[in-house]
Amino acid sequence: MDRRTFNKLAGVAAVDTLIGSGAVAAGAQSAAFTGGGSIKNPWEGYMLGTAYYPEWWQPAEWEIDFRQMRELGINTVRMGEFAWGIFEPAPGKFKFSWMDEAIAVANRHGIRVVLGTGTASVPPWLYQLDPDVLSGNEHGSYTYGGRKGYNTNSPNYLDACARLVTALAEHYGDNAGVIGWQLDNEPGYPFQGFDPDSERAFRVWLQKRYGTLKELNRVWNGAFWSNEYTDWSQIHFPTNSAEGGWQPAITLAYREFFSDSFLNDLRRQAEILRTRTKNQFIFTNWPAPTWSVNVYTAAAEFLDATAWDNYVSAPGLSGFRHQYTAGYLSDFARCAGPHQRFICAEQNAYVPPNAPHEGLRLQAYIDLAHGGHGHFYFEWRRPLAGNEQFRPSFIKGFNGALNPAAPTLHRICKELSRIGPRVAKATTEADIAILFDFTNQWAQGFGAIGPTETRYDSELPRYYNGFKVLQRNIDVIPLSADFSPYKLILAPNLRLVDDVVAKRLHAFVTAGGTLVLNDRAGTQHQDNSMRRTLSPGPFADIAGVSSMAMLDLVEYNARWGNFEESLEAQLGIVFAGHQTVFRPRTIVESLTLHGAEVLATVVGAGEMSGRPAVTRSRHDDGWVFYVGTDCADDAFYETLARLVGASAKLTPLIPAPYGVEVTSRQDADTTYYFLLNLTMETHDNIRLPKPMDELIGERRAIRQVSLEPLGVAVLAAS
Repeated sequence: MDRRTFNKLAGVAAVDTLIGSGAVAAGAQSAAFTGGGSIKNPWEGYMLGTAYYPEWWQPAEWEIDFRQMRELGINTVRMGEFAWGIFEPAPGKFKFSWMDEAIAVANRHGIRVVLGTGTASVPPWLYQLDPDVLSGNEHGSYTYGGRKGYNTNSPNYLDACARLVTALAEHYGDNAGVIGWQLDNEPGYPFQGFDPDSERAFRVWLQKRYGTLKELNRVWNGAFWSNEYTDWSQIHFPTNSAEGGWQPAITLAYREFFSDSFLNDLRRQAEILRTRTKNQFIFTNWPAPTWSVNVYTAAAEFLDATAWDNYVSAPGLSGFRHQYTAGYLSDFARCAGPHQRFICAEQNAYVPPNAPHEGLRLQAYIDLAHGGHGHFYFEWRRPLAGNEQFRPSFIKGFNGALNPAAPTLHRICKELSRIGPRVAKATTEADIAILFDFTNQWAQGFGAIGPTETRYDSELPRYYNGFKVLQRNIDVIPLSADFSPYKLILAPNLRLVDDVVAKRLHAFVTAGGTLVLNDRAGTQHQDNSMRRTLSPGPFADIAGVSSMAMLDLVEYNARWGNFEESLEAQLGIVFAGHQTVFRPRTIVESLTLHGAEVLATVVGAGEMSGRPAVTRSRHDDGWVFYVGTDCADDAFYETLARLVGASAKLTPLIPAPYGVEVTSRQDADTTYYFLLNLTMETHDNIRLPKPMDELIGERRAIRQVSLEPLGVAVLAAS
């Protein structure tokens, strides 16, 4: 029997290592991997994984690598996401024996496999045959090299993708050692796709969206600058236009089209897998769920879980609030789901030498605390060549030794293999929600798109971070979500809104909910055109305030000579009963009261001094807070949060020291509380509201808990 045949048979009879279980001796027999039979539900445990690229290494090294993974506590491995040219070395000629062998070795060591569809990096032969499989940016078409940049509107690319994914699905769709599929890799980045195929597809998309050129010209206001179109063929991407460039309605339309193009590509792949696989879940690894493609739509239509790549920098190197970034994006992914299923598909397996290793453990528990079902470290071994050859990984060098954080990583695997399955069926219940809307994001700017000072993605996390001071769970939901489970809804930068959503938010407040709005709320339609009203637009009657004018600090400031530096330095916001003067970041609105009460006022602003900056209005049984400014200081949003929390009668899940995050998950019998010390301080003797079991140290009925710097506690209460 040759080695390949042996390994295939070994894979068939390999260990049935339940996701999240403890170590099992390599080579043990189990029926779980036989004949494509049923697989243990991965959502009943916790995936502790890593990325691995067997195509980089000799087969003799695979055995060593997978053995080390299992000894560390890794139970899942992600492979194949950049292997298109190795799976398909020539058009329609497939080679899977190498991956068969790698899967068999992994399975023999009790490690299950997630396969990538390989579509994120086109092979050279495909580009040579059809150069249109790559798209382009404002500088022109992409040339071959690097990765991604593929053209989701190229029929040649889509056909080649379908051929590859079909072959993979037919070969591995009933392999019981393969538990899931990752579509592509970090789809939606780069943010541009400018090429002839996409431009033609954009015109077709516009015809479906607007129906007639008359309607398109109305929405885009073609009369402005005489930009009225008389034929669809006249519409081009303004990649190098003269003064003005992309006007707001075109920018929004393009971003919607861009998202739909990627969704179409991913949906096609998912449909192929769905009809040819058995007991295997489907996801993709969004670089961040808030980037460029509508993740809510993907989760609702064709994914089994939402995953994102968590590269939040190591704890202990910056302010503790920086770690809220991971919580915010994980809460987004959890709420997208479906069924609250989310994983971190990539996460650092190391910290820089000036950071404590305990930060890795804290970040792992942040995943779990926000509802995660697993996380995959990137990566097991760094390559000997290529663009990531200097990137640290599990293996610190090239001698096979694990990096200095190995004891911490082993502790993470040991603890989460025990605790992860215990909380796997526990979901997160929140009574605070923050509204995230891709239409508003695309219109206002995100990532590398739009002015830095005014981006949508810079303001929503400020509200999330500030309201974490209430030490409660926070959902991140789309405008289409049911509002009734919540006591408090935060709607920052809700500038584009239709009448249906406005009425639903009215009803939420009328029924006793608390709503927080901010500057320029409700001033635009969802096509990016302006309403004939000033902020807060359709919410003016329930907010009890109106904005008569605004001081735009992006345009009107000392830097441009429009403001004396001494006057700008005096400009501030002061909450009633507080001494701290907060500096506005980009805007201060001149507010007029219509029944609202003042919570904060403007100071040092000439004629604006003494005018309201933050207000509160009672409407039926609910409250509406209006924030006519913004701020770069997190303490501003924390001060606001405490005022809002008091009105909404929201108290901490467990009262904990400042800088300790508190979240919870619950199943039918138990509520699990997570205390995460995001600071470098020790917090002793945190009192608990009732006796609870402490799961990490396996202590029963404790009444208080202490946290070391970057420490965690997982508590269970009936």
